[in-house]
Amino acid sequence: MSTPSTHSGDSCEDAFAPASRALRSQQNATPLLLMMIMLSGRQFAPSDAEVRPDSGQDGWEAVVFLCALGIMISYADRSNISIAIIGMAKDFQWDKAFEGTVLSAFFGGYAATQLLGGRLADVLGTKWVLAAGLSTWSLATALTPLAAAAGAGPLLAVRLALGLGEGVAFPAVHAAIARLVPRSQQSFAVGLVTAASYGGAGLAFLLVPGIIENYGWQTSFFGFGALALLWLPPWLAVDVASPSAPRSPSAEAFSPAKIAEGFTGTVKELLPLMRTKEVLAICVAQYTNGFGLYGLLSWLPTFFAEQYGTALADLPVLTTLPYLLQALVGMAVGGFADRSLAQGMPVATVRKGLQTVGMLVPAAALLLAASPATGGSAAVGGALIDVGLAANALTLGAVSVNHLDVAPRHAGAIFGLGNTFATFAGLVATPLTGAVLDKTGSWEIVFTIITFHYVVGAAVFALFSGDRALEEDGQS
Repeated sequence: MSTPSTHSGDSCEDAFAPASRALRSQQNATPLLLMMIMLSGRQFAPSDAEVRPDSGQDGWEAVVFLCALGIMISYADRSNISIAIIGMAKDFQWDKAFEGTVLSAFFGGYAATQLLGGRLADVLGTKWVLAAGLSTWSLATALTPLAAAAGAGPLLAVRLALGLGEGVAFPAVHAAIARLVPRSQQSFAVGLVTAASYGGAGLAFLLVPGIIENYGWQTSFFGFGALALLWLPPWLAVDVASPSAPRSPSAEAFSPAKIAEGFTGTVKELLPLMRTKEVLAICVAQYTNGFGLYGLLSWLPTFFAEQYGTALADLPVLTTLPYLLQALVGMAVGGFADRSLAQGMPVATVRKGLQTVGMLVPAAALLLAASPATGGSAAVGGALIDVGLAANALTLGAVSVNHLDVAPRHAGAIFGLGNTFATFAGLVATPLTGAVLDKTGSWEIVFTIITFHYVVGAAVFALFSGDRALEEDGQS
């Protein structure tokens, strides 16, 4: 991504000083988080030669396209249960609190492996990491009906396995984009891949109600699990090797000495970045945005069924369009951001402007969608959610690529760190929604909580996000 010579942004060196001191004082209290980040190792710390403004591997377009398809499948697999759980809850007599537990179990596995995805890609190659991850989550998807029939324990185990498989995908893909894709095209590549996630959710919301109506909720899991058979052959045939990644792993790469070396070296490299206000702003924005994204993704079909009495057969019209619009806006906003930067618009203006609109518009739309202002009309509520989620995709040209602005040498690590905060938001938002609904039955309260998160995230990113490579990244 080309960086214009003109930068904007306020000088706020001391703005996050209290948070930085708190983080330093807590370093010994957070060994698990640090270990997960540091084990990501050299995949998250390319050499200076690997991060060149005009670099790019031949055939990167095919790699990005297949990565996007893989991400689409992952979101289709994870979103399937958001609709199927309506029938599952009836069959197994679950309350909302347990529904929230089932939905959130995925995020536990997701958080456990996504920060390792970059390190595994460094050792094994992105091709094998993504292939193994997709195979794992597809198998977990297919086994879900059998696990649900066997009881709560097996069901939560396969949900955890689904998250473990999907957790490696985005970090490995983003690390590959940082190495294979020309800098001037990286916003587009990130936008395309992330837009594919919305397309996957939309695909599930479009197809699953009909599958359930005709064949039962069990069949939806079997069908989506089988998508791996269509994706794996072309993926294994394409050349995904990065300029410095080994094509086959060596035993030495997995030795305790190598792991310790990667841990120690990356501790020294990443801790200074983690203390900066710019990286903290990414983490806050990812957490607050993830709270809304995952909260809606998990509960949107239930919202329409309960708030407006929408029948299962009518759900696709209301639940598919928001994510298709997100996908379209997401694909467009990456190119828009790249063109704006190429034309000399300041990085800070592009990133902060898109992030602000991308969080405040859905905040307002969600408040209205759950309020009496809709007059009890599912069409009005659906239109408001369409507008809100479409606008939220603008953040793909902002926080979703800001790690490439402020830490190009550690882009994968900072993305993984931010995505971990977003994942923890899912761990909080999904069961919290179930608990709130059990206690109050109020979707207005649920959406007010999401709105609060959006407003806080927009404010923090606007005040403290960065627009240039940080000295702590070794690029300034």
